Amino acid sequence: MAKEVKLTVTLEAALAAQLGAAAAERGWSAESLAAACVAQHLEVAIRHRVLVERMEQIDGAILDMAEAVGELGAPSASIDLSKVCRLRKDDGVADPTP
Repeated sequence: MAKEVKLTVTLEAALAAQLGAAAAERGWSAESLAAACVAQHLEVAIRHRVLVERMEQIDGAILDMAEAVGELGAPSASIDLSKVCRLRKDDGVADPTP
């Protein structure tokens, strides 16, 4: 993959003038300032997308857990719900509820 990719940016004249003035104040070229701004915004966009994907994964996992809990809590003659919890009085473990 190439080390650099060339992009063309078209700006309104007023914005281009502001960009040029801001760059000149710092001793930069307008092009380098624009490239830095684009790079920063792309990095933020990538991070945002990763966060959205992770939130979707977490939402899916929570839904799976809720469905499992719902299935465990449904009335059934074949499941002894007292055996599902790892904290039971008969194991010598204190009851967590006061």
